Amino acid sequence: MKKIQVVVLVCVSLLATACSRQPESRSETVATIEKILREERVPGAAVGIWHKGEPVLLRGFGVTDVDHPHPVDAQTLFKLASTTKAFTTAGLALLVEQGKLQWDSRVVDYLPQFRLEDPWITREFRVVDLLTHRSGLGAGAGDLMLWPQPNHFTRADVLSGLAYLPITGSFRADYAYDNLLYIVAGELIAAVSGESYEDFVQDQLLEKMDLQHCFAGPVPESARDNLADPHRLENGQLVVDTANLAGDEPIVLAAAGGMHCSAEDMLRWLRTMLAGGVTPDGTRIFSEESRDRLWQPVTLMPMSPERAERDGGHFYAYALGWRVQDMNGKRVLHHTGSLSGMYAWVAVVPEEDLAMVVLMNRSAGVARQALIYSLLRPYLGDEHRDWLAYFQDLYGGATQPAEPEHYPPPESLAEVSDTQLSGSYRDPWFGEIRIAGDGDTLRWSSQKSPRLAGDLSQAEPGVWSLRWDDRSLEADAWLIAQRDEQGRLVLTMQPQSRGVDFSYDFPDLRFERVDGGQQMVGSVQAGQSVQSGQ
Repeated sequence: MKKIQVVVLVCVSLLATACSRQPESRSETVATIEKILREERVPGAAVGIWHKGEPVLLRGFGVTDVDHPHPVDAQTLFKLASTTKAFTTAGLALLVEQGKLQWDSRVVDYLPQFRLEDPWITREFRVVDLLTHRSGLGAGAGDLMLWPQPNHFTRADVLSGLAYLPITGSFRADYAYDNLLYIVAGELIAAVSGESYEDFVQDQLLEKMDLQHCFAGPVPESARDNLADPHRLENGQLVVDTANLAGDEPIVLAAAGGMHCSAEDMLRWLRTMLAGGVTPDGTRIFSEESRDRLWQPVTLMPMSPERAERDGGHFYAYALGWRVQDMNGKRVLHHTGSLSGMYAWVAVVPEEDLAMVVLMNRSAGVARQALIYSLLRPYLGDEHRDWLAYFQDLYGGATQPAEPEHYPPPESLAEVSDTQLSGSYRDPWFGEIRIAGDGDTLRWSSQKSPRLAGDLSQAEPGVWSLRWDDRSLEADAWLIAQRDEQGRLVLTMQPQSRGVDFSYDFPDLRFERVDGGQQMVGSVQAGQSVQSGQ
């Protein structure tokens, strides 16, 4: 009898421990989400959770737009940002299944105009290399052709500009996140399928999965009444960043981060992935083998000791449009999406038959991290923890953001006055800029990226501080004057603080002087001829 009592007591004890590690109830989960969004000043979000064949949560929070409040619901459209990349790789998987392409096919065999700085890398570059962030390009290389939006760059500009971006790492060895090569992947889909990237993904993936609130290209007018607008904090107040760019024309970054989708449809997409390519209504879209290939780790990613301890993990890698890691002994596949005023996150845990999606209409990193860990970790056996407080302590919260580290002015090798600096300059991939006096102020402006315009003030001999008119960019830069071996004036740029997003890839810019209006016209035409010959 005593043995039985001991066994019962042990079982009760184990049950109590297991229960303490169960996910919160629905009401507790909702309360956690609301607290995070409230404290981190996120105006609107949509969250979906699916676990072991059952919906746990699918609902909206807050409003789509603080100026014209409309409640967020499960069908509200958000920008997916880089969580789009998984749709691009799935589109390529369909072409592989159709025998029109191989993962190790050479890119130049389908896109002869594709060129990188190194001829050998160009010849050897395979389809899988477009998708795995190991090209040798630096992090965010060429992203200034993508944002700030709107701008006048085209996909042809991206393809021609790649040849002028420096190879700074080792091919197929060094991890460095990029977006431009996913745009190339989208153009590859178009070249092989005979359809535009947007039409192929819409027809072959989204419609076949019955994703009625998900769009690879422009959002139809009829769907724009439930569209989340991006927001930012300005002087402590929430304001619309830029009106949601869901125009009538395709955007350059579509294949890298341009889709719009609802939380409801994203959850349906994740369930299709969990089921090995079979939709919830039983329609097979692609094979389980293709799904497994998309989830196969390829490129090792840096994993700090702090992250390893926090995640209870040992490896972190990039697959094909997905990040893969172990957390508390379970495989987690996930990805974030980050655009100005729009953040996203998706995750699946196959062993748990678990899928999660978070879509937000403010660039709130602490809120996203707190939501990720608060929602996911209980399903991995963790004790409940105040992840909001954890990440606020680590990075600072919305009310007290951490002050970024500012860099001192760099040294210049050229003594140049404001008058000598004035003129027109050209970078081979970014295009033309103009530096000119406006009264007592020296102004910098870009021909193809109109939001990049600002005042120059000399900080050191040959070095100017460039302060953008658009303060939402948070990317002020140093402009450095140098002279080449022939004595010609050359301008380079560097960020002013560590807080500048890596997509403002200023170090890749090298502006050479263009003398006289006639020569500038000739330079522009020369750049265009490269594109027209692709």
